[in-house]
Amino acid sequence: METKNLAETKPASASAHVAVPGAARPSRSAVVLGLQARALGQERFQASATAVVTELARMLRCERVSIGFQHHGRCRVGAMSNGADIRREQNMVRAIAAAMDEAVDQHSIIIHPLPRDSSPSVSLAHAELSKANGRLSICSVPIVSRGRAYGALVLEREEGFDAQAVETAKDVAGFVGPVLELKHRLDQPVGGRIVEAVAPSGRRAGTTRFGVGAAVTAATLLGAAILAFWPTTLRVVAPARVEGAGQRVIAAPVDGFVQAASLRPGETVKAGQVLVTLEDHDLALERAKWTAEASQLEKQYRDALTKDDAAPIVIARSKLEQAQAQLDLVARQIERAQLKAPFDGVLISGDLSQSVGMPVKRGQELMTVAPDKSFRVVAEVDEQDIAQLRQGQRAQVMFATLVERPLTMTVTRVAPVATPMEGRNVFEVEGRVDGADQALRHGLRGVVRIDIEASRFGAVWWQRAGQWLQRTSWRVLG
Repeated sequence: METKNLAETKPASASAHVAVPGAARPSRSAVVLGLQARALGQERFQASATAVVTELARMLRCERVSIGFQHHGRCRVGAMSNGADIRREQNMVRAIAAAMDEAVDQHSIIIHPLPRDSSPSVSLAHAELSKANGRLSICSVPIVSRGRAYGALVLEREEGFDAQAVETAKDVAGFVGPVLELKHRLDQPVGGRIVEAVAPSGRRAGTTRFGVGAAVTAATLLGAAILAFWPTTLRVVAPARVEGAGQRVIAAPVDGFVQAASLRPGETVKAGQVLVTLEDHDLALERAKWTAEASQLEKQYRDALTKDDAAPIVIARSKLEQAQAQLDLVARQIERAQLKAPFDGVLISGDLSQSVGMPVKRGQELMTVAPDKSFRVVAEVDEQDIAQLRQGQRAQVMFATLVERPLTMTVTRVAPVATPMEGRNVFEVEGRVDGADQALRHGLRGVVRIDIEASRFGAVWWQRAGQWLQRTSWRVLG
């Protein structure tokens, strides 16, 4: 793609777009001073940068203005005009950051599409950004200080950029950019600022490179020593899930077909409520057959009684009792074709509403019902940690929907048998959360933390490393 370099920008006769239509155009120095005042008028970097780019977008009639600074060698978008949410526009933010990197790498202003009578330069990222933003014109201005480019302004608008608009953007980058970069560095964590102070090459006042390296090494060793003796707690951390305290599986009693099922997971059910109805047409024919058979045998039995002949009476009664037994069996099978809820609760699995006519096998799991307000927490503990757990231990459990307050859990059962799960062996550790049943929901996923004993951070780390080394050496060396 072709772009425009700052050194080759020709003055244009078109009017600058640095004033509100109908008002007197302020000078470039007035624009810079006004934007500096906005940058200094806010305490935090985010608010200052947003105020500056929003006002610059209004002055230059841009659709969007963005500013960003380098972090670990790549530009990150720090603010966008009009309060745009950077977190929600990730694809556009990545394209803008790539355009910033392109301008910073070349230490020059890049305009896309390329104006006439301008020499080309690399603008692949600008072409991608233009494709993403609906073919708007783009102007990227690097923020340079002491010969080093460490950030950029990216302006996007419908009409092209004339020379006066570009010069205004250049002034803003040169005089307002350093103010925002300073606020950006002050907003970083302390560790990041230490790295920034030590990282630059060359000599600092009275300090050689060797001295800086020695100071960093000494600080690292001191921090490691402090961390090794820092008081901590040996704990087991594992993923956890919420289940019903006494959930019941509803299985198919016979081979057949689904005739009706209207309930879906999450719906509440009452004890005795029909959940699934299986096809019973064949059973109905069987019942009619044995009903007729029993009626005929009953007539034969009465005739035998009338004749008062012992042998025919015994035979007829035996056949009648057999037919009635078969009739009772078919009646029970018809009744069992209607699968009912065993208790009041909630349906947690088994959506058969779209499976009418589906064949089922005897014993096939169709649905699961659990009590509505009675739960248990099941932690999936790795096998290397299970030896340290005991019934009655206290733990903390946190769920994504309850991040404002961890819940206290008591271990009620440690499974004696491991379960393969996602390529590893885990033991299920059950727990009870006292007084929090109203806050829990079926199927919640979270993290459980079981505190074992007070210790030192170094001792905990050494124990973990020793266990791993012992297992590895035994597996490799035998």
